[in-house]
Amino acid sequence: MSYVAVVGSRCLPSAWSCRVDTVVASLLSRGRFVGSGGAVGADLYALQSVVRRGVSACSGSVVFLPGRIDSASYHCAPVLSRFVGFGGSVVPGSAPAHASRQAFVSALFARSRALVAGSAGVVAFVSGLSSGTWFTVSCAVEAGLPVVVWPELGAPALRSLGAGRWVPVRSWSGAFRWEPGFPMFPRCIHGLVPWMCSFCIRRAVVAEGTI
Repeated sequence: MSYVAVVGSRCLPSAWSCRVDTVVASLLSRGRFVGSGGAVGADLYALQSVVRRGVSACSGSVVFLPGRIDSASYHCAPVLSRFVGFGGSVVPGSAPAHASRQAFVSALFARSRALVAGSAGVVAFVSGLSSGTWFTVSCAVEAGLPVVVWPELGAPALRSLGAGRWVPVRSWSGAFRWEPGFPMFPRCIHGLVPWMCSFCIRRAVVAEGTI
């Protein structure tokens, strides 16, 4: 069974843990497991929710870390230990124990990409600037995955993700899902839609022998 990534801001207020728990419970009831990033805040609330439900929830869930499990935050370490004990999977990242800030940030981005790549979608809880959370959300949209965002400050805190719009989620009051305006097209080696790239258009014409 696949997992849905439940992620969010490190500064998400503890009062929001009940909303994170609601999402986790809803996903598990639908036969989905949970993936998360192993950070404090929203990630930790999601992990705690999974662990409270024991082996049946943990055995198919996964946590992606920027480094090794023994380098995890002391806030998260005890919960991660129980998670692993219940059969949960932990995917360590590339950051060494005493990584420089640059190496650690690179590992965080890589962790987010890996988390999204294996997921069936993303649910994100946003508080404050949340640049890391928005990066994860953007990765999911680029991959064509379903995305739901639950902003602490409501609709005005939502960001545009390109052509599309945010639509309220009926079953989760206060949450919004991203509805793309058009299908995501493959990109050429220059990062453009092929028919918008003059170089690729010319190369295709030459290959056909018309010039």
